[in-house]
Amino acid sequence: MNDKTFYSFLIISGLLLTFFLLMTFLFSLSKFYMDINISSHGLFALFLGCFFSFVLVGLLTFLVFLSHQKGFDEQVINSPEKIKKR
Repeated sequence: MNDKTFYSFLIISGLLLTFFLLMTFLFSLSKFYMDINISSHGLFALFLGCFFSFVLVGLLTFLVFLSHQKGFDEQVINSPEKIKKR
């Protein structure tokens, strides 16, 4: 993995973390105005679940693009056994 891709991944992860922290903050402010009873532990668990779900989706998407760039998809589609039979 080259440095540019790694830093891009870190920047995107940081932006997602900031976004979900902001959403958690806004949701906790809404607790004062609505009749929702979620503790701070519940909000933290909600944040962690969302954050790691998005990290997992980002990682899997990155692996799909990496696999396509390195040609691993081509190896599966045109396997050596199929090429030898022709």
